[in-house]
Amino acid sequence: MFHNRNSELETLNSEYKKIGAKFTVIYGRRRVGKTALIYQYIKDKPTLFLYATEANFLIQLENIKPQLLQLINKPYIQDIKLTSFTQLFNLLNEYDFKKKLVFVIDEYQNLTKIDKAFSSELQRIWDMQLQYKNIHLILSGSVISMMHSEVLDYSAPLYGRRTSNIHLKPLAFRYIKKFLPSIDREDEMNIFASFGTIPKYLELYDQEKSFMDNIAQNILNKNSFLYSEGHFLLKQELNELSTYFSILETISKGDTKLGNIASRLQVPSTHLTRYLLKLIDLDILIKEVPITEYNPLKSKMGRYKFKDKFLNFWFYYVYKNYNQLEINQVETVLDEIKLNFNDRFVSFAFEDFIIEDILYNPSKYINFIPKKVGRWWNKNEEIDIIAMDDENICFIECKWQNSVNKKDILYQLIKKSQLVKHNKKESFLVITKDDFFGNKEPLSREC
Repeated sequence: MFHNRNSELETLNSEYKKIGAKFTVIYGRRRVGKTALIYQYIKDKPTLFLYATEANFLIQLENIKPQLLQLINKPYIQDIKLTSFTQLFNLLNEYDFKKKLVFVIDEYQNLTKIDKAFSSELQRIWDMQLQYKNIHLILSGSVISMMHSEVLDYSAPLYGRRTSNIHLKPLAFRYIKKFLPSIDREDEMNIFASFGTIPKYLELYDQEKSFMDNIAQNILNKNSFLYSEGHFLLKQELNELSTYFSILETISKGDTKLGNIASRLQVPSTHLTRYLLKLIDLDILIKEVPITEYNPLKSKMGRYKFKDKFLNFWFYYVYKNYNQLEINQVETVLDEIKLNFNDRFVSFAFEDFIIEDILYNPSKYINFIPKKVGRWWNKNEEIDIIAMDDENICFIECKWQNSVNKKDILYQLIKKSQLVKHNKKESFLVITKDDFFGNKEPLSREC
């Protein structure tokens, strides 16, 4: 399935239409849809496509030779034994380049694992040959740290050569239904809070089965693909796995402040800073500060939370319960999910959805275009969402519950809003599970 990614496709096609050589870097976590995006882009273009593995260079070069023959159509190439990528690029001179050639190296990091000098060699080839050809070179990779060190960072061998880059992120909530059109609204939010919006994970979901059956079959089953996905993802990116896993498990259990995490792990707070920064760089965590902070970088009110919803679910229900799941005690873990999944995961996912939806379609909720949308808290109180521009501010409370007393919630929201210092025009909004189902209108009040 291929959904969304319109802006990314537009970027690639724009590069293709430009005169001369172009160099695009595509990176993002495993299973996010990089290869699907590339296939969609190249389907009507002359292409040389290499899916890089950790196999011997010579094997990979032989595997790409049939494509080379199709492009150049000179039989003598069949008899040439390719021994290096430099030789491959030299043979590309036989292509007439009247129509731009797309040359893709997917999972690029695997080539740099085999040969540490590969990026430097590719830099030389680009500088000496490719930049003068009518070619679109695409390097794609799913080990984000390695893509930075080889291509994106200032010290990387290929730094400064790319003409565009695409950091492919998980899909927006609204695309879940594109993958799973038969699910109901409640399961849509349940899936968002557990499987997340990684395309490959959504494709695993069986619409003919219940949400709990899908969790049991696709995540808790020790023989399933997603059971070991957390280990595999992090092992690709990180050293000192035990420290990172301890931090992530602690955050999944609800300790989100730096001091609390350090206390739980019995280490100084300063010891954790570099680990947390690395997890933020990898799009696994995000550091939130109250939306009204004037200098977020210096705020002492920061909280660390999972940006990756699947990993949040995985650490809390899979990693924590390995001992039980390894001996097939799936029902015990399912009972735990039934007990606290709504409160610990879905309620917060609902808030994230509302924030995302306000940014996507603000007129559905408020009568201004917000410049900032996010959470607010102090030492004693919290407000789920605040949206504001230069003149307006809207305080929003989200309740993933049915049949709540909205008037009482609105009263409490107005009371808490008095703790937020501002000089803007106020409005208030209460959004519940019923509103998500479309059963009722959100209760609002303007001042």
